[in-house]
Amino acid sequence: MDDRLGELLSANNALFGIVCRDTTHTDLELMAQTGYHVVWIDLEHGPQSMTEAIGLARTAKHLGMVPLLRIVELSRTHVQAALDGGFQIVTLPDVKDSIEAARFAALGKYPPMGQRGVSTTSAGTDFSLGDDPGRTLREANDATHLMVMFESDEAYGDREAILAVDGIDMAIVGLSDWSISLGLDLREAASLLGPKVDRILEDVSAAGKTAAMMVATPEQVRAYADRGARVFFVGVDVSMRRAMLVDRLSPLREAVR
Repeated sequence: MDDRLGELLSANNALFGIVCRDTTHTDLELMAQTGYHVVWIDLEHGPQSMTEAIGLARTAKHLGMVPLLRIVELSRTHVQAALDGGFQIVTLPDVKDSIEAARFAALGKYPPMGQRGVSTTSAGTDFSLGDDPGRTLREANDATHLMVMFESDEAYGDREAILAVDGIDMAIVGLSDWSISLGLDLREAASLLGPKVDRILEDVSAAGKTAAMMVATPEQVRAYADRGARVFFVGVDVSMRRAMLVDRLSPLREAVR
């Protein structure tokens, strides 16, 4: 199996992606044409089913992008289905501690690293275990990436132990839920949680793992990159489409007022 994420990280200083909550196969083609690297399918906040998400993952992979799935909750049902369906990154929202992270790693990796069930008809292994199943499963483990989301003070306090879990090789900060849990609005969060975000990114890099962040401006990209982030998500598909529609209509409407 090819580790597409590893290939892209080796060839680029930074990777860019979009969070997709209501996307289509045509949208994926346009993303590939315009240079995006990672497609984040969001089951936690989107209406699409696992079946629809897996179809999108296959398209993204064939277009040369890396499909990522944010699962709804930590369970064998969600992790197994995502990886068997061909997702190359699975994201666990709101990780709380190293015990939860270790459970995530166990579900996401084949033995001896974990407890993932083996199938001979999995899209994640291109529907075959080949002539050397042991090698195929080792390659699948290497090509499978598990990302945790830091979204609370609880997780921040246990970050070193979480990042030490074997099998967890990516991390991202979810500022929205973290700030809301503390009674902060998003503007306050940027300044009050900023030092903690910086510390997480630095710790992720120090642990030899890949840090990702949500960004909205070039300044944010530069600041987070300075702290070790390599993967940047530039927005949510629905919000981006809405902004495009507003930008297109507003000046035309003004022309006839």
